[in-house]
Amino acid sequence: MAKKRRRRRKKNHRVYALVTLVLAIAIIVIGFGLLFYVQKIEVSGNDYTENEMITESMQKDTLSFNSVYLLVKYRFLKHDTPKSLDSMKVSLKSPWTVKVTVKEKTIIGYLDEGSEYAYFDKDGKIVHKSTELRDGVPGIEGIDAGSTKLYQKMKVKSHKLLQAILNVAVEVKNYNLTPDRIVYEDDGINLYFGAICVQLGTDITTEKMAQISPIIAKLEGKSGVLHLEYYENDSNVITFSEEEADGSSEDDTTSEDDATLEDDTTSEDSPDDSYGTSDFQGTYYGE
Repeated sequence: MAKKRRRRRKKNHRVYALVTLVLAIAIIVIGFGLLFYVQKIEVSGNDYTENEMITESMQKDTLSFNSVYLLVKYRFLKHDTPKSLDSMKVSLKSPWTVKVTVKEKTIIGYLDEGSEYAYFDKDGKIVHKSTELRDGVPGIEGIDAGSTKLYQKMKVKSHKLLQAILNVAVEVKNYNLTPDRIVYEDDGINLYFGAICVQLGTDITTEKMAQISPIIAKLEGKSGVLHLEYYENDSNVITFSEEEADGSSEDDTTSEDDATLEDDTTSEDSPDDSYGTSDFQGTYYGE
């Protein structure tokens, strides 16, 4: 009898210990869940991607209510992100506040589709559509992209033409240029800065792009065509054909009163790698 009572006591102690352990674990789990229950998600770094799109994409999992889970998922596990983003970085501002820093795909141009504008990135993918026109983004004209779809690449019959347009748009972004339009025409690709047309031709080089900003600054208030199509090819001469008030134009190289821009490559003091600097390495004749 005594042995049975001792065995019964030991069994009861084990049951009590097990119940206590289970309760302790439950309390810890509930406390952990309550402490790290997501109450707020703060988003930063986005410009055209809406906060709601980002937060909704993060809360699709059944465990996404827990801030620690979100932290682990977006740091160490495979996860999906909105297609307009390049990256997402997640951190905890507090146990119940998740901070998300995103990097969007860079917009380099847009297509005017009448009812809205379709904005695309360096790969030619449509990353944003809006009825609002964004400042500092050039419009693309002269190509037929058909009906565009969000997060899909523009469909242009000539892949070579599309790549040329994208390359120019990227260079425009890299050199902080702000043309109103990038237009493909019979003579190549042209940039329009107000009343000034910059003709680049079909061979687009960084050397050509580097000349644009300082020259455009010298031509403020004028209208006409800046010829860069043969620069660093057949000739280093850059000419500007100014358009007269009556609509007629005259080649700058034929008159002393016209504006001619000639690259000063003959000077021994001029460095070979002068391209890309903010100062125009050349001589400006005219006013």
